[in-house]
Amino acid sequence: MKQLYRYLFIALMIQLSACSSIIENKTNKFADNLTETILNFSDPATVKEATPTFLILIDSMARHEDSSGKTQLAAAQMYGSFSGAFVTDPKRQKILSSQAFFYAKAGSCKIESRWCNVDTLKNTEFTTLVESIDAQTLPVAYAYAVAWLGYIQTHSDDWAVIAQLARSQAILEKVVIINEAYDNAGPHLYLGAIASTLPVALGGKPDIAQHHFKRGIELTQGKSLLIKVEYARRYARGIFDKELHHAILTEVVSADPQQKDLTLMNSWAQEQAQMLLDDENEYFD
Repeated sequence: MKQLYRYLFIALMIQLSACSSIIENKTNKFADNLTETILNFSDPATVKEATPTFLILIDSMARHEDSSGKTQLAAAQMYGSFSGAFVTDPKRQKILSSQAFFYAKAGSCKIESRWCNVDTLKNTEFTTLVESIDAQTLPVAYAYAVAWLGYIQTHSDDWAVIAQLARSQAILEKVVIINEAYDNAGPHLYLGAIASTLPVALGGKPDIAQHHFKRGIELTQGKSLLIKVEYARRYARGIFDKELHHAILTEVVSADPQQKDLTLMNSWAQEQAQMLLDDENEYFD
């Protein structure tokens, strides 16, 4: 933690005394370092307690008039990750996911003008935008889609917002075509979640969900425990397969969570796996 506080002190001094170009460079480095540190931290409880402080710090940097889109996308990632992993209160989830989507939109627009006002584009314009996504614009597109998906999930009581799900999905499907392994197979994780959101009777697509989860596990060589947990939670439970559910989660809780850029989420995934196992008999029997 000492190193994180040292970064905090340096960043604040930079904002007070340096020129705008230096602020921009140092802010980006700080955001990168902080994100890497959090991703590789092994204690979710400590991160949960510490993150609000850094959210406020990153937010102050993202709001700066000289802030780059990259800094704003880092803020979007932190807001979205914190909300999704650690916040259970629906009202707080709405607030945090809205902030994540706000910064995703602002950062994407600043980096690539074509991504301004994406959520209000006409269907033909949106289709053209998705088709234009390439390796260079993939990070912007992915960050936008993930924040958008988080916003949709926490505003599921609004049918106008739910109607936007297909657009977020379309972006992620394009990302898979370009680089399916991006963000530790994150596109497959999210597409698997989307396909398994509804039960079969209401239009759910478990076969598609299974494909995405299994492909994500394959691409990460089984190192991403979160994909396995969501495979069990969303697919195995969805088709009521207790044997598969138990096998996956037992494997998760006994795995080594220490993996580069996956340690925090793996540790959190193990906690989630144990909770699902504890509830297994009640759910299936």
